[in-house]
Amino acid sequence: MNTKLAALPQRSQRNAMPTGHLRIMETTDLHMQILDYDYFADHPDKTTGLIRLANKIAALRAEPHVTSLLMDNGDFLQGNPLADYLSTHSDDNNTHPMIAAMNVLGYDAVALGNHEFDYGISFLRSALSNAQFPITCANLRLHDRPQVAQPYAILAREITCSDGISRPINIGVVGFLPPQVTHWNPDTLGRAADTTDIVDCAVQIVPQLKSEGADIVVALCHSGIGPSDHVYGMENAAVPLAGVDGIDVILTGHTHEFFPDPDRKSSNLVDPIAGTLHGKPTVMPGFYGSRLGVVDLTVSWHDGTWVINQHSSRLAKGDPGLAPESALPERLKEEVCAAHLATLAHIREPIAETKNPLHSYFTTIGTDLSQRLLGQAQRAHVIKALTNTPYEALPVISATAPYLFGGWAGPGHYIDISSGPIARRDAAAIFPFADKLCAVRRTGEELRNWIERAASHYLQVTIGKHDQPLINACSPGYNCDVLHGLSYEIDLSQPARFDVTGVVIDTTHSRVRNLMHNGKPVKDNDVFIVAANRYRINGGGGYARCPDVDLIYASKHSVREVLIQSVQQQNGLDTFSPRCWKFSHLKDTSGIFASAPAAQKYATGPISHIGPGDNGFDLYRFTF
Repeated sequence: MNTKLAALPQRSQRNAMPTGHLRIMETTDLHMQILDYDYFADHPDKTTGLIRLANKIAALRAEPHVTSLLMDNGDFLQGNPLADYLSTHSDDNNTHPMIAAMNVLGYDAVALGNHEFDYGISFLRSALSNAQFPITCANLRLHDRPQVAQPYAILAREITCSDGISRPINIGVVGFLPPQVTHWNPDTLGRAADTTDIVDCAVQIVPQLKSEGADIVVALCHSGIGPSDHVYGMENAAVPLAGVDGIDVILTGHTHEFFPDPDRKSSNLVDPIAGTLHGKPTVMPGFYGSRLGVVDLTVSWHDGTWVINQHSSRLAKGDPGLAPESALPERLKEEVCAAHLATLAHIREPIAETKNPLHSYFTTIGTDLSQRLLGQAQRAHVIKALTNTPYEALPVISATAPYLFGGWAGPGHYIDISSGPIARRDAAAIFPFADKLCAVRRTGEELRNWIERAASHYLQVTIGKHDQPLINACSPGYNCDVLHGLSYEIDLSQPARFDVTGVVIDTTHSRVRNLMHNGKPVKDNDVFIVAANRYRINGGGGYARCPDVDLIYASKHSVREVLIQSVQQQNGLDTFSPRCWKFSHLKDTSGIFASAPAAQKYATGPISHIGPGDNGFDLYRFTF
């Protein structure tokens, strides 16, 4: 049997062919968010959690005459304090809570994401051991040991057709992850695995799926919607992957975005309204269980062949409230209850005191003491590590980016730490991942390009015009790096050098002004050491990958451990590294941006509160 995307047949042909309804549902980037609880802020959050999707999944499955499948696209085992706690306190005799939750919800297949490897292969193998569904990953292979996933799976299902007859259909599922995962996890993967390019792998493996009887091929692509043209080894390869012949449906993830998304720029290959890439149905349902991706296919049976006649893509929200009698949510709570309570006790342990409130409400506008705290902790650690080495005389710069910045996650997702005790959860909010701290050699020219890449976060503004949009809606805050230890300005009257994916638009464009170190202009051939997390130095987020020869130090400690050690050594946090950057002055010019209503109390100087905005955010003005 074969399948193909096809235009709708003529009416007489349609009436002659039995038709059926195939539904494919997707979660992605759950990051261990099983419950509707914000571990970083330590309070319930009704906007997130797999538990909020449980009843929606059940309701969509229960619709008559629809064959439904539920899949996850990776990054489900790491990403919050619950995940971290389980990585060191899990019991091999018990099913991992996320896998138990997926078993309860009846997942049909999942793919591995890059963060599945953060806690090591042994932990991953143990966590997956009781999964009651196939786990796929086609473009990563372990050396000389059993694999943790199969390249693909073929799911045998039946569709009840319009003539009342149930017919077999085989759904091929193949998983892909960013090939950079071996660079991002050298301590856990190292030389233990090889990865291949996503598109090249698909070109080889999809015909194999078809030859083994797959009627419909679903690509579980833990990779974002990036450039349209294929570049070998690209991180966000969903668009060229969709162009591979034989793939019918694309389930994307990794970048925590939404698709379909009417605010996304369209192209001849990307239709953000219909939700298609290369004309093929595609979804990306954000992260933390904020949405459920739903692809509906109308398929017809003709001469032993399944033909896709129509398709639609959409994102569905979960339940705003959970009724006491809801059986599925209660079962999910039972699976995670013990680990949840133990995690709460752990994250509430105080580690330091702060004399200043720390918040991220204006983090990409330039005022964020939490990022300055992280920057100085990274910098101090690397300076100490390089003592009595050939590099100790070189100046050390520290690169950080925010992770709780509102955006697609909503107005509740900011850091807001009052003066007083700092708990472990606060350190996790400042840096929620397991990345290790590294140090790399960079020239002044490379640092300038680093900042130019970060400056693509902002839209160009017109001098003399007020209340212009300031932030590029397609740029997540976690790609807006700050280089602590330098001083510089960003001139938003100039066009960006890079687009939001990190592709160069024009090398003559320049927003960086007055780039200085210790009061002296930075020259292109000046040499610096940059302290940064492993993900960034290996090209994560569309930044230039630092060559291995320039890696001069790799800590055994994670960035968060470095941060915790730093704040524990201080009696009271009242000294922060100086603010290192600002926007260039532009006469009679202002921009507007969104932040939480709670940010009003911190709106001073060039930042002023305007009023309510969309989706629970408030609007603020920045005067240049």
